[in-house]
Amino acid sequence: MENRATDAPHDLSRLLELASRYSFIDGTSRTEIPYLTVLKEIKPIPVAQGVLGPSFCAVIQGKKLLQVGQDSIEYGAGNYLASSIHMPLKGTVLQASPEQPYVALQISLTAEEVTSVALEAKVGVHADKSLGAGAFVGEMNVEALEVIERLLRISADSRAIAFLAPALKRELLFRLLTGAGGDVFYNRMLLHQEAAGIQHVIQWITAHYDSAFTIRQLADLGNMSVSNLHHKFKAVTAMTPLQYQKRIRLQEAKRLLMGGNSDVTRTASQVGYESATQFIREYKRLFGLSPLRDVRAGIAK
Repeated sequence: MENRATDAPHDLSRLLELASRYSFIDGTSRTEIPYLTVLKEIKPIPVAQGVLGPSFCAVIQGKKLLQVGQDSIEYGAGNYLASSIHMPLKGTVLQASPEQPYVALQISLTAEEVTSVALEAKVGVHADKSLGAGAFVGEMNVEALEVIERLLRISADSRAIAFLAPALKRELLFRLLTGAGGDVFYNRMLLHQEAAGIQHVIQWITAHYDSAFTIRQLADLGNMSVSNLHHKFKAVTAMTPLQYQKRIRLQEAKRLLMGGNSDVTRTASQVGYESATQFIREYKRLFGLSPLRDVRAGIAK
């Protein structure tokens, strides 16, 4: 099937109208569809640290700058950001106002879901085993936008959600895999990580971020040498395994603290730190404020 280009502003306008019906708390609105979240910012925001979970995020309005390692990627309406791993990132909203807010739709997904659709639909792609960053930006096709529009239209109908939402998610993945840029979507979501033996290592660290490990143990998990592990891990995540673990730990600590856990020592222990002093130092280095000051700043917003 020939895919139409994304230069169709009416498609984005319809999505924007549907997304504007939601109420937002701290820029986020969870829909009744378990995997769909609507994001909104009414003003540009400074560089913020975060972890992008396995997901697909379509920008409907506004513009954002993403920093992956030393690379900066600017993207906006009609683009998407995707990753099949937990990817620590820095990003900033460049273009947003109360009249024209930044609006994006985030859909959680897994590598297994992408694989399932590709296999069952017999999607043929050009396999590229070269390494690249785990998070990447692509361009939406109109067919994918139409699926997202249908998702938003059923998002308040619990009976329709139960029956249609799983199938619509699979259709969205099919459109992304078979549309323009489908090879890139498939390879960046699946092949380069599996071929490099990195996916399993990243999943293990994410699941055991509070546990100590040796680089040798990780290399054995990925069935590779220590030198290959370092090279491939940095190519995908733009950091070393220990740096990656630290970022995951600190992001989880921030989530716990902002959720009401004001005991810094207990939080440090929960995420794997033996020294509260080291935790406070590294937290401040990443987020710019000590844990308690960061919590107070969050409450004051």
